[in-house]
Amino acid sequence: MVKLICENHNHELAKSLVGHPYAGQLTKDGKKIITEITKFMVKPKNILLTLKERNVNSCTTIKQIYNARSSYRSSIREADTEII
Repeated sequence: MVKLICENHNHELAKSLVGHPYAGQLTKDGKKIITEITKFMVKPKNILLTLKERNVNSCTTIKQIYNARSSYRSSIREADTEII
């Protein structure tokens, strides 16, 4: 059980949303770009630069790029190991 004592925040608001999970969320277009570029063995830092060029206000971090690449590669492996 959580008891609310005071309704005021105990910290200042963040000046930047970089690193915040919601703000750095990849869009469908971003995921599509990552999968297409990953096929050509492009380094993650270059993928991040490409995403930042397309959307200047993007708060995506390199960790989110690594996670998206990992999920894409695991989906390929699952398709290859499918038992018939």
